[in-house]
Amino acid sequence: MKTNNKNYIAWLMALSPTLFAAGIADAATATLSPLVVTAGRVAEDPAQISAQTSVIDRTQIVQSQATSVADVLRTQTGIDVAAAGGPGKVTSVFMRGAESRHTLVLIDGVRVGSATVGSFDWGNMSTADVERIEIVRGAQSSLYGADAMGGVIQIFTRKGTSGTQVHVQGEAGSYATTSEKMSVTGMNEAGVSYALTADGLRTRGISAAAKGTEPDSYRQATFSGRLGLPVGEGELELIGRNVDGTTGLDGFGPVDTLNLTSQTKQTVTSVKLSYPLTDWLESKLQLSRSTDEVIGRDPAGGFNNSDFHTRIDQLTWQNQFDMQAFSVLAGLDIYRSKGNSGSAGLNRSLQQSAGFASLAWHAGLVDVNASLRHDRNSAVANKTTYKLGAALHPLDGLKLTANYGTGFKAPSLNDLYFPASAFSSGNPNLKPESSKGWDAGIAWQTSDDNLTAAFSVTWFDQKYKDLIAWQGPPPTFFFAPANVGSARSKGMEINADLAYAPAYLHAGWTALKAKDSVTGNMLARRAKDSGHVALGAMWEGLDAMVDWHVVGPRFSEAGNVKPMKGYQKTDVRLSYAINPQWKLSGRVENAGNKTYEEVSGYSVPGRSWYASVSAVF
Repeated sequence: MKTNNKNYIAWLMALSPTLFAAGIADAATATLSPLVVTAGRVAEDPAQISAQTSVIDRTQIVQSQATSVADVLRTQTGIDVAAAGGPGKVTSVFMRGAESRHTLVLIDGVRVGSATVGSFDWGNMSTADVERIEIVRGAQSSLYGADAMGGVIQIFTRKGTSGTQVHVQGEAGSYATTSEKMSVTGMNEAGVSYALTADGLRTRGISAAAKGTEPDSYRQATFSGRLGLPVGEGELELIGRNVDGTTGLDGFGPVDTLNLTSQTKQTVTSVKLSYPLTDWLESKLQLSRSTDEVIGRDPAGGFNNSDFHTRIDQLTWQNQFDMQAFSVLAGLDIYRSKGNSGSAGLNRSLQQSAGFASLAWHAGLVDVNASLRHDRNSAVANKTTYKLGAALHPLDGLKLTANYGTGFKAPSLNDLYFPASAFSSGNPNLKPESSKGWDAGIAWQTSDDNLTAAFSVTWFDQKYKDLIAWQGPPPTFFFAPANVGSARSKGMEINADLAYAPAYLHAGWTALKAKDSVTGNMLARRAKDSGHVALGAMWEGLDAMVDWHVVGPRFSEAGNVKPMKGYQKTDVRLSYAINPQWKLSGRVENAGNKTYEEVSGYSVPGRSWYASVSAVF
């Protein structure tokens, strides 16, 4: 039997967080070496990038059967995910020990998240319309400004290619879960591309409270569309995305409270024009808006009745000068964040603007990059950040990388302007949080017709200061934010990949020491050790995979009073392509029926099964 090893190479590229598999892909086919956009804000060859970057494409997302982006991120080294209950509950992502608010989240280049809280809730982020996920670790503020102190995660939605393709899928499983997905993608002879996706999910769910008895249901609908219009030699892109999710809630901590619900609405709209002005100069202009609304309801008229509405308007203009051996990027970001809440009495906004520039030089043996950015903020001090990076290729298949950079995070609207009461108040005198740090890595790969192997190790060390914390010390117990914190996060990420048709293996491990520099305590919800192993095989339409996750002990809160036990979890996935059009899939999550918590007092689903049928026309 003849088996195409390129499928396994694609798996390695998705699983490896440093993209050193680019060299492997070059040996197989150029189509398996996609350009990376997020690391430098322009399309780049991953082999020339010094930043530690991961790319997960549509093929790997479909093969994993993951229904949420948070579940995809759980398989990545250097990332901790914490969900306060089952599907649809508040979900945080910590990159290399940084706070969740220190990771910038982009959808098709558009900033998303809550302007009042200052972070993005991953609980409603479906994979249905996701084409690709790019993850860049380490401080990236020198290109992206505030929020990118710990790294950047960018979601790219589906985009049409040649012809028209219709994809439909239905799924059912444990906890009375059902979901339906439909997408239409394509491109006509005039070069107009289009992609439309609709996704719905309903589940009875589990009790979010670990000791609760009432299931907390969840329903979610996602609609997205993308239209590309040729404009001379350039392209005009129109993008729209709408998410509406409603979940049942329990009371604070482990107390089970009936009938509480929370509705989250998230939208993204964008207009982007890309146009090559000359053979060596391309200009891009993007105007966008993202909104985030959270509406709490309690039929009994209790504390949960609340509403928070935020939006971010952004204008981005960037120009890339590409002159073979080196390239220059220069641009402007202007955005306005606004938040209002009738229940909290908040109605404030912030204006921010920035100029940025970067230089990349490629000399074969070495690739060097440098970037600089200056941010102006209407409420806090201006900040200038920078980054230097290099990638060295001393031998065929061997890549050495090093990066040093600074970052910052501006206070959120709640931090600055939360309305004063007898119990709490915002603080308009806050300073931005800031960081500095480095990482260095070694990556090696080799490939022939039958065997593909890759290995990488990355060391990182990041220091944070002026961290904002809400405190209410005695005797007044009046809560207000202040720049009182500092922290240090250092560690190591190891990845090993092996593919020998028809089998493939990935193993990743993260060793992390994330500490509060003032108290010496471990940062909450960050495990010292975590790992992931995926073992699978593809053979004549059959794709089988076993995932094993291990997460070490960690603490649930900053005081390190309440430890959480480590856990191990096993997932099993199987799919069979009946023919080129029809496919059957099934999976068992938490096959060992392990009981554990990602957030103290909140449960996770036990052993659960799901089966689906999909068709492509």
